[in-house]
Amino acid sequence: MVSIGLILLAAPGACSLRDVVALDDVGSQADAVGADPGPSLPAVDPSSYPSLTPDAMGQLKFILGLAARPLDDFTDLEANGQLDLTSYRYSIAFSGYFLSVVQYHQLPAWSEAIGPAIDRLIHKILLKPVWEYWAETSKGISTLEPNLDMPYPERHDPVGEKNIMYSGHVAHLMNLYAALYRDFSWDTPGSIVYEWAPDERYTYDNKAIIDVMHRQMADNPYHGICCEPNAVFPECNQHPILAFKLYDATHGTDRFAVSEQFYDFFVSKELTDSKTGETAMLYLVKQDSTLSQANPRYGNSNDELIRQLIDEGVITFESASANGWTGTFMHAWKPGFVESRWPLWKARHYTPTADGAAILKDETWEPRVRYGFFAMLAGELGDLDARDRLLAYADRTFPRVQDAGGLHYRCPPVSTSPCTNLTDKLIAFARVNPPGGWRAVHERPFDDAHFTQPRLTGVDFPAILVRRALFDRSRRALVASFEPGTRTSGTTIVRIEGLDPSSSWQVFIDKILVSTVSSSDRAEVTVGMDGPHDLVVQAL
Repeated sequence: MVSIGLILLAAPGACSLRDVVALDDVGSQADAVGADPGPSLPAVDPSSYPSLTPDAMGQLKFILGLAARPLDDFTDLEANGQLDLTSYRYSIAFSGYFLSVVQYHQLPAWSEAIGPAIDRLIHKILLKPVWEYWAETSKGISTLEPNLDMPYPERHDPVGEKNIMYSGHVAHLMNLYAALYRDFSWDTPGSIVYEWAPDERYTYDNKAIIDVMHRQMADNPYHGICCEPNAVFPECNQHPILAFKLYDATHGTDRFAVSEQFYDFFVSKELTDSKTGETAMLYLVKQDSTLSQANPRYGNSNDELIRQLIDEGVITFESASANGWTGTFMHAWKPGFVESRWPLWKARHYTPTADGAAILKDETWEPRVRYGFFAMLAGELGDLDARDRLLAYADRTFPRVQDAGGLHYRCPPVSTSPCTNLTDKLIAFARVNPPGGWRAVHERPFDDAHFTQPRLTGVDFPAILVRRALFDRSRRALVASFEPGTRTSGTTIVRIEGLDPSSSWQVFIDKILVSTVSSSDRAEVTVGMDGPHDLVVQAL
């Protein structure tokens, strides 16, 4: 048996306890700390709590490594440009959404690795290479205009108006960060600076971006926010709504109320088809028209060609990607609406295969991300068989790379690739998100008590990996599971903080009683790195 040591750190005002005890068997443990030498078992079973699978741990390691790279390093975020779904903004944002799910569901009692990573991703998404595309896009997209022109002035402020395909993700990430960690540094006035040129700077903070988005959604007659000028996409408008929901939870405001106005617009303009459930491509503001499979018209001279291509089956505006993206995020605020459409979406797009996988119908919008988005949706809605079959297809089809840096799907930024850099992050999200998990993150954010309850700190990651870290409030038990990372021998010390010093706490490793901690708000436990170990710290 690996020797396990315990250091007790006294709470302020308590007696000093700095004795280090080497414990090799249950008898010596009991003798060393004065505990009852009789048999004792933890009241909880660690295996009954959420945990990261080996593949999920591999993807976590990779995305944490991605966030840790220099801010101006966009390796593994490569894109053909910044105008499609391979753009930097999407890969950065969905990396943050994946990390948020892991923090909330598998590792809520250990934040020191994921919190700084999400903050770093926010810094990265604020860099000019991520948003400078807006200068060109702000002039308009000719195919979206009635006269096939680009009638708008060039703008350099990437969040001041429209461009919700960027600002929505910035706000969503910042408010996830505030909700998960109660860190309001992005509320500091001037904390966000967009510099187009030395003499042209746009200064914001979290509240300012929330206000800009809210004003547009409330004041626009159609109660949506444009991505490109004249085009409102159903997917992108989910992100400001969820940012409002989180902002209200942490700031005591009522920004989320505007979502009902957007929902009325969403339904009345059939941004999902009332018969098929299919998510529309977009709403065209000037044309007051929704572009969809049932209405494949831009309201310009391209319409005849588009109708012909639809009729001949060359293109389709039905999309598992659009359904998956909109459905996953809309489920966090309109769950019933999304759940009613899942049978329709599944019947139209999804086919299980005899080898335990599944295939999705091909599409025009963005076929390379359809497996990731639809797997996200299936998991969020609790159809785990469909999710796992889609993940099995991805594992067999996409270029899977697993090494010391973790697990990811290396998808070259070329149109012939079966996936994209975004696919990698979507698969990661689908893999870790439990049924209703994304809804829970936004509907039940961490409360005040969460930030004072027992937690792990001082973990030597990635030398040792944490597969689970949770505090079961009803049983007053901290539960954690470890496994070797870059080291496979020796020991490491893990700190426990936030213990109630008025209670006594039993510390178990692998169901063996290590100690009883009294009159202390913290302890240090020595964990072996020779294999997996479970830790339980429970109040008596």
